[in-house]
Amino acid sequence: LRHAALKTASSRARCSRLNLALSSSFLHIRNDVNKTVCQQRISLSSRNFSNNSEKSAKREDPNADGADRNEIVLTPGQKVAAGTRLTVWAGAFVFAGVCAYYIGKELFPTKMSPNSVFNKASSIVLNNEEVKRRFGEPMKVYGRDHGGSREGRRNFIEHTEYTDPEDGSKRTRVRFNLQGQHAKAFVFAEVSNSMPSGEFVYLLVQDKRNGRVITVVDNRSKLMTQRMAGGSKAGMEAFGNLLGGGKN
Repeated sequence: LRHAALKTASSRARCSRLNLALSSSFLHIRNDVNKTVCQQRISLSSRNFSNNSEKSAKREDPNADGADRNEIVLTPGQKVAAGTRLTVWAGAFVFAGVCAYYIGKELFPTKMSPNSVFNKASSIVLNNEEVKRRFGEPMKVYGRDHGGSREGRRNFIEHTEYTDPEDGSKRTRVRFNLQGQHAKAFVFAEVSNSMPSGEFVYLLVQDKRNGRVITVVDNRSKLMTQRMAGGSKAGMEAFGNLLGGGKN
C-alpha cells in the first residue's frame, strides 16, 4: 500500500509538472500570437494612414494627376454669350476699318479718285475761253442733277472705274454738269494711271441744246501712238518721224 501510494504521488507530481509545462508553452504560444496580431494591426494601420495621406494630398493638390485644373470651364450659355460678344466686336472693328478707308479716301484723294478728277477738270473747263463764249459767264459745275435746288443734292459725281483692255492701264471716267448764263452742258473727263498727274485722256464739253462737242483736251491719239511704239521714247520718236514723212 505504501508503495502504491508513493507511485500515485509520483504520478501526480509528474502530471503537475506536465500541466505546468503545457501551461507555460500555451502562454508562450498565446504571447507569440498576440504579438503577431499586433504587428499585423500596426502594419495595416500604417498602410491605411499612408493611403489616407496620399488621398488627402491629392485633394489638396488638384494637379497631382497631371491634369491642368487652371482652365475655366464655361457653361453652354456662357459659351454662347462669349461667342456673341466676339462676333459683335469683330463686326465693329470691320465696320470701323471700312469707315476709316472711305473717310481717308475722301480726305486724301488720289489722282484716280472721282472727286480729284472732277476738281481738276472743273478748273480747266471754267478757264477755257471757248467754253466761256459758248455758255456765258458766270459758270458753275456740279454733280448729278436730281432736280433739287439744294447744292448738297448735286455733289455726287457719276463715274466709272475700269481697266483698259488695250494697254491694261487703270482708268477713271467721270461725267458732271456745267451751267452758264446761256446754256447747260455735260462735261466728260477720263484719266489713266499711266499718265502723269494732271493730264487727261480726254476732256470734252457737250452742249445739251444741240449735242455739239467742244474738245478741251484729247490725248487718245497720243496714247495710241505710245502703244504702237511699245511705250519707249525712242519708239515714239521713230513712229512720229514715220508719220511726219521720215524726217530725222
